[in-house]
Amino acid sequence: MGKVSPDDPLFDIIEDAYRVFAYPKPKSIEVCEGCCMDAAVEADFFNPPIRELPLSYVQDWYFAAYQPSGIAKETWAYLLPRILEILAAGQEVSSIGIEVSLSRFQTGNPEHWSAREWDVIDRFQRGFLKQKIGPDEDYLDDVVCMFALAGWAVEDLVKQVSTAPDAALARRFWNDWCRYVVPGREDVWITAFWEGHGRSTAYNFYTSPDLHDRMLRLALGKLTEPELGEKAFAVASVIEGSEMG
Repeated sequence: MGKVSPDDPLFDIIEDAYRVFAYPKPKSIEVCEGCCMDAAVEADFFNPPIRELPLSYVQDWYFAAYQPSGIAKETWAYLLPRILEILAAGQEVSSIGIEVSLSRFQTGNPEHWSAREWDVIDRFQRGFLKQKIGPDEDYLDDVVCMFALAGWAVEDLVKQVSTAPDAALARRFWNDWCRYVVPGREDVWITAFWEGHGRSTAYNFYTSPDLHDRMLRLALGKLTEPELGEKAFAVASVIEGSEMG
């Protein structure tokens, strides 16, 4: 479980990650020992090759407490290819939520990595976020928050989202804000995991006049298919109801 197939759009990036982040096996699991993890999993954690580290092991590791200062770079870098692959495969590394998946080390700070390492990390971030703008079970804001908590600039993440085609954004936001909501209770989805100014930056984009106008133009476009037009209009209505920033 938690493996990507060769036809996956992120497969090459994951393969590059395993090659570039070929760090030695760490001596410590960097989390609470003899308490939080299953004893058998803890004892066997570093025995499997990193490519074959079981999903259940990774999830158990995420369940364990760790120092507020975070995980040592060497441990994080060793585990990172497997973590990225699990995310690319659409699996959860943590039962808490996708938002915390990359936050045990400031993954999004290029100063922490070599040029080759950052190239892989940056390509994964951009490819993964672009993929999540399409049909997906995860809320888009949760994914944006995941990268922000890991050190990426929220402003850059929002800019990446904003460059997506209007139709893709209409479908994505309709899915996140309208699809599973009681009619009349539609609202902008914003995850509770946001910290600092990230929440307001993301929310201001979701409720911006620019995004509203893009959705309205799409909804009223003569060449827009009726179903897409309805979704775009619904998204524009949610933005209007949220007191546009």
